[in-house]
Amino acid sequence: MSLVASLPGRPLTDGEIASLNRADSVELAVAVESDTDSEAAEANAAADGAEGLLLATDSWVKGIDFLGGAWEVVESVDIQHEEDRYDALRACEDAVRANRAE
Repeated sequence: MSLVASLPGRPLTDGEIASLNRADSVELAVAVESDTDSEAAEANAAADGAEGLLLATDSWVKGIDFLGGAWEVVESVDIQHEEDRYDALRACEDAVRANRAE
């Protein structure tokens, strides 16, 4: 079972994101926040928990979004070197935000 398939069918709580950060399968799990204060307020009123997420390991970064009751990978970037990670995180974050805007 893939990591994304193992996520619950709902937005993740802060505690669940913290648990992902302690898991051996990922090195970094970060919620993707809304771009503006009004988008953040609207998102907070609509659902409890994170609906966008960045997951990273030594070799890849994935941007995932909670859509229609399921998590979907909207961007995946392979990384070769540690210095590539920032650009990969940024690309995946941008993809998650763009996916929400559609």
